[in-house]
Amino acid sequence: MKKIIFTGVTGLLLVACKPTTVEAVKEDKKEVTEAAVEFPNATVAEGSTLYIENCGSCHKLKPIKNYTTEQWAKIVPPMAKKAKIDSEKEAKILAYVTWQTQN
Repeated sequence: MKKIIFTGVTGLLLVACKPTTVEAVKEDKKEVTEAAVEFPNATVAEGSTLYIENCGSCHKLKPIKNYTTEQWAKIVPPMAKKAKIDSEKEAKILAYVTWQTQN
């Protein structure tokens, strides 16, 4: 009887510990964003890239339209400082999010 219980428990443990495989699909965020949107100028286009690369590297990208232009003007500067983004890149990111909130 003990052999049967031991064999059953061992079998359950082996099945429970079986590694599962999950197929991961990784999309290049930059390509998807740039292919889907036509930007009004190079500054906004570069701001899009900077937003994805810099902001998206630390946390999940925020839906831009969930915030107003004024809110973004308060969000971007402290985040840029934390991420050590220079003022030129910060201005491009702000230009991009401003353009997105208005379109």
